[in-house]
Amino acid sequence: MLVLLDASAGPGAQRIAQRVRFASDLETLWYLRQDVLVAVSAIEGEAAAQQRMQQINRLFRHGLPQTMGPRVHHRFTA
Repeated sequence: MLVLLDASAGPGAQRIAQRVRFASDLETLWYLRQDVLVAVSAIEGEAAAQQRMQQINRLFRHGLPQTMGPRVHHRFTA
């Protein structure tokens, strides 16, 4: 996450990097992913940021309870 934020160097990236640096546990880092995504999207675009965040998401695979994993969104059709 810090590597992505350092590469982005957007206006809010330093503040988010500080929050990542001082995160006390894995769950806190999990919830900071969205902030990292927004900061990277501002510089690289959303598609590139999503792709880079997939690599980070893999790091959480076995460290979080299953209920905290990425959710698959299904579109409801009538």
